[in-house]
Amino acid sequence: MIKAVLFDMDGLMFDTERVYGKAWQNAARLQGCEISDEAILKIKGANRTLVYEILREDAGKDFDIDEGRVVREEYIANHIKKNGLTKKKGLDNLLKFLKSNNIKACLATSTKSETALRYLKMAEVYEYFDDFTCGDEIENGKPAPDIFLKAASKLGVDIGESLVLEDSINGINGGLAAGARVIMVPDTIEPTDEIRKRVDAVKKDLDEVANWIKEVNKKI
Repeated sequence: MIKAVLFDMDGLMFDTERVYGKAWQNAARLQGCEISDEAILKIKGANRTLVYEILREDAGKDFDIDEGRVVREEYIANHIKKNGLTKKKGLDNLLKFLKSNNIKACLATSTKSETALRYLKMAEVYEYFDDFTCGDEIENGKPAPDIFLKAASKLGVDIGESLVLEDSINGINGGLAAGARVIMVPDTIEPTDEIRKRVDAVKKDLDEVANWIKEVNKKI
């Protein structure tokens, strides 16, 4: 029985991961450095320590990551101000389905609270969530299970009756380590055969997730 859904945000709810990657690469180029596409894929959904470790190794010692992060955030803010947020297919339908079926929803994102909650309000989906767990609330980010365990705890739902929705390998590993059911909805990373074996399902969009929950809960 699925009693709660724990949502990743970037790449799962909103089409923001591509912008984030370009923002890091732009910040590096301004310092005369380069960040590879492979490194961008590796940092998807990762905690800040892991992100810094990967970027330092990829871009080289001359890349000032703290300075780069400031430039990156300005790039992202300007892009979203100009273009807005693009919601992923099926997001509104899934959230309405959960609300009408008394299934709780909690955000579980590595993004800091101020930014995450602003995005939810911009996209007019804030009111569909019962609670929020963000990157600045936890010590060990994805791929550690902490963020999902905390999200389920906030909702008062057993982690085994919670469904984690993720598009990143780091997030998937965190959800599985927590003991949750996990569905991958691919964005910029396609699932490997190994990932397909480990997760409960791979769905092309969030409309398919709603149908999956209907079928699972129907069997109880």
